[in-house]
Amino acid sequence: MIEDLGPTFIKFGQIIADRPDLVSEQLREELKKLQTGAQPFNNDLAFQIIEEELGDSIHDVFIVIEPKPVAAASIAQVYKGVLRDKRTVAIKVQRPHIKQKIKLDLVLMRILAQQAVKYYPELANFNLVGFVEDFGVIMMKELDFVNEASNMMRFSEMFKDDDSCRIPKVYNKFTTQNLLIMEWVEGLRPDDIKGMQQNGYDTKKIAENGTNIIMKMILKYGFFHADPHGGNMFIGENNQIILLDHGMTAGLKPRQIDALINFLIGFSENNEHKIAKALLKLMEIGYYKDLEELEFDINELVQKYSYISYGKMDVSHLMTESFTIILRHGLKVPSNLYMLIKTIGTIQKFAVDLDANLNLIEFIKPYAKERIMEKLSWENIWNKIVTSGEDYLYIAETLPKDIKEIVNNLRKGVLHHEINFREDSFTNKALKQSVNRIGFVLIISLMLICSTLLMIYMPGSQVAKVFFFISVSITALTGFQLLLKTKFG
Repeated sequence: MIEDLGPTFIKFGQIIADRPDLVSEQLREELKKLQTGAQPFNNDLAFQIIEEELGDSIHDVFIVIEPKPVAAASIAQVYKGVLRDKRTVAIKVQRPHIKQKIKLDLVLMRILAQQAVKYYPELANFNLVGFVEDFGVIMMKELDFVNEASNMMRFSEMFKDDDSCRIPKVYNKFTTQNLLIMEWVEGLRPDDIKGMQQNGYDTKKIAENGTNIIMKMILKYGFFHADPHGGNMFIGENNQIILLDHGMTAGLKPRQIDALINFLIGFSENNEHKIAKALLKLMEIGYYKDLEELEFDINELVQKYSYISYGKMDVSHLMTESFTIILRHGLKVPSNLYMLIKTIGTIQKFAVDLDANLNLIEFIKPYAKERIMEKLSWENIWNKIVTSGEDYLYIAETLPKDIKEIVNNLRKGVLHHEINFREDSFTNKALKQSVNRIGFVLIISLMLICSTLLMIYMPGSQVAKVFFFISVSITALTGFQLLLKTKFG
């Protein structure tokens, strides 16, 4: 029934299949069977759209275009052609009026989601309306072929020195929102095991290459192909992975990458505290009052997996179970993390289908080590010092304006707060002592800012180096003294 509703609802069903918080496991398995294939639309109409997008006659741009499409999907269809410079290309042309139809479907979905939450308030905990809105953003990006071309060029830059991955070249000159012209590539489908064996391909190496490519995207660059299933890739010579259809991508922030690594390390150490902190960082939650209860629930999951070899863990399933715990605590999971689970699960299935017994953790380790070493590098530490110096300088620049605004509000009576202490009271003495300390810390901070700026703009000056050394020494000494005076517990 869903397939009869069209591409929007099919894609929606496929994405819901990766959301254990919204539907049952049984329904998720059924939704994963949805297909986005479609009958090709009229060729004459397709060629008319191509000419309109090119702003030129087909014969002025191409020597030939094959009369029938080589592939057809719900959003676009693809033709094979040859440019005037004799380069063979794939021509991806968007279906007519598909954008308007999908926009209308999205409006309908949003209304249905709002009504569902209205009559079933418990659905508000799942942020159903927010999910539909996120889905709308994903769909509109897929409909923008300029965005897809940009993604392809970004991936090409990532893997320019990696022969295991190939991204078709984009011809920007001819590409528009509704037309994408790219290099024609050929290869075997990942499910053609017999063909790979006949051509002497190494299926285990292919699985390793595919897994390594996705891990590199996620853990090194924080930008990844969010739909790397078998239909979106070819296998080329020398076990090369050729990635296609780059409309659906997702990204991770640097702190989310670090949190993902700590999450996996936490399970390797059976450390529920590390896992809980990593999960909260993944969700971008700074503080959670029921941390102890969260750690208790995670410990149950840790005990479940403690009897399984770490190398044989299903990482996507592990993350799904962890996110289910997060949802039980009333916390929300960002949509990019569901895309992450989908991507990891898809590439794991890719390896299984090739009958390759891979240890995903072993592919993660090199990137985890590289990231840790990068964080501890002198260059990274220096960049943080410079950035902090710039932040402190910004505070120093804006502080007088902020104080002036507070004073003006006080004069106008907009902001009024009065505190009275007796001169000999303990509170008054403590307050004076605190103010003196704050003043001292501010002076030291200004010294550190000034010395840092001198080091940036006068790197060869001996005076700047001495001033910087003295400032850092005083700051460290003061920090140590404050630490000794601080009472914990």
